[in-house]
Amino acid sequence: MNEEIAVYLSRVGNVFKLFDQQDSGCVSYGVHASGRNWFVKFAERPEAVAFLRNAAAFHRDVQHPRIPRLLNTFTLSAGFALVYEWVDGEVLGTPDFPGYEGRNHPDSPHYRFRQLPVDTILAALASLYETHAYLEQKGYVAVDLYDGCMIYDFDREELHLCDFDHYTKGAFVLEMDRLYGSSRFMAPEEFVRGSLIDRVTNVFAMGAAAFVFLADGSRDPDRWRASEGLRRVALKAASPDREQRYGSVGEFHDAWLEALLSTGPRQ
Repeated sequence: MNEEIAVYLSRVGNVFKLFDQQDSGCVSYGVHASGRNWFVKFAERPEAVAFLRNAAAFHRDVQHPRIPRLLNTFTLSAGFALVYEWVDGEVLGTPDFPGYEGRNHPDSPHYRFRQLPVDTILAALASLYETHAYLEQKGYVAVDLYDGCMIYDFDREELHLCDFDHYTKGAFVLEMDRLYGSSRFMAPEEFVRGSLIDRVTNVFAMGAAAFVFLADGSRDPDRWRASEGLRRVALKAASPDREQRYGSVGEFHDAWLEALLSTGPRQ
């Protein structure tokens, strides 16, 4: 924990939550000040600071009800911070419950989310898909999208998204051996230097999310909890062959909605 940022936040308010187990190089805080809660994300390593500045530019360009608002930024001698509105809920992929065993622990948010009724999970996926269709229209390519970017309020049954530090404006060529992210959500091209990373790559993540939450990550049709029509859409989206996927998140989203209307949510 960086002492300077911790001392500063303690001076301006009450630090009620610390998030210091992330592998991003950032430390985040829940702070109560001026009668409300705030989320403060801080970085001091140059690479992590650059990613936070990228996130700041992203938030200046987008506005969506599923994306918490960035309210302010500030610089300290040791680093850079983003100040967001606080969003109630639990992160579905949390370091408190790491790995496969953690995700399947009965107390983990991930496990509890997967036990919800199919209709409720589909409503959360609808938020994920609609948000990324919007971001696609704004020209963004999602990077490092996984369940650790998803905040779910179990009481209100609302999904919010966070951690847009790596999202890029426009397609790009991968210049490393592996892109940031969880392999459960990543397309094959994200593991190959020189690959094109674009909206078709994001289509894979949309399909993978459906399998993660509706089939415990399996492609086995017997473990799929929703309708066969939706499974076929998710399977096409998450094809290892990018040529077989939908051409955009918008196209995928349209096919998902059509299947939902024609076959219903469940088997």
